[in-house]
Amino acid sequence: MAGLIARKLIALFATLLAVAIGSFVLLDLIPGDPAINMLGTEARPDTIAAARRLLGLDLPPFERLGVWLAGIPTGDLGVSYRYRVPVGELIVQALAVTAPLGLYAAAITTAIGGPLALLAVLHHRRWPDVLISSTAQLGLATPNFWVAILLVLVFSVRLGWVEAGGFPGWAAGIGPCLRALTLPAIALALPQAAILLRLLRAALLETAREDYVRTARAKGLTPARVLLRHVLRNAMVPAATMLGLQFAVLLAGSIIVENVFVLPGLGRLVFQAIQQNDLIVVRNVVLAIAAMVLVINVVTDVACAALDPRTRAR
Repeated sequence: MAGLIARKLIALFATLLAVAIGSFVLLDLIPGDPAINMLGTEARPDTIAAARRLLGLDLPPFERLGVWLAGIPTGDLGVSYRYRVPVGELIVQALAVTAPLGLYAAAITTAIGGPLALLAVLHHRRWPDVLISSTAQLGLATPNFWVAILLVLVFSVRLGWVEAGGFPGWAAGIGPCLRALTLPAIALALPQAAILLRLLRAALLETAREDYVRTARAKGLTPARVLLRHVLRNAMVPAATMLGLQFAVLLAGSIIVENVFVLPGLGRLVFQAIQQNDLIVVRNVVLAIAAMVLVINVVTDVACAALDPRTRAR
């Protein structure tokens, strides 16, 4: 396990370095001058030159890349061109919304996909299985932004149960914050729940064909007991892998949903930064999202190795 973790961490840092360099190079090639965007096209040339020096844009690209990479371990991510505040503060504030939203959506995904997959396997090839599988197909074909708009129309515009968007801040209490995150979490979770349902159902059905499962049935155990005690435990490895990947997708895929519900998370932050040509915020948010996705993948791989000794042996 120690060797596995060490190899995963080395791969993680190498991938993060590649993401950092790639995002810096690609964003640096985008036309436009952040200093001109900040001051306006009518600004005097000497004022623009002073702003470029203040922002560090007068340095050669490789030197700017080195300064940025050197500041990442210490948390010095630079200063936003638009807001003139440290980028690290903006990311921390946005994470206070995006991370709970991702966890909330992951919990809803598991609460929907897991039990429905078990129910479908218990009634394999009967009407509950057909109904659940058909509904999952519909969920796979439905984009989360359309679900978000539909939820706003039904529960905010028509019924008036919740606000259409916005976030009160954690100082207002857990209740109002969870209320504001419920519809976005559902919009993110429903398509992912369909994916989890399909994969877990397939894994359970494949495991149910093993010899030890037939032996358990021959001993007289009920189908539900066989499913929970023998089949589910051995189908947890692909399920855990999918849950890890889905949580990463929920974090990275919240950009559109956060903008639909006007949530001040990472998605809305990077969307506004792109509109305002605040490239230093964009590249840091890209790196932050990549870091979270990679960390989740490492944790998932280690968890799968802990669940299945065959993975450690390989």
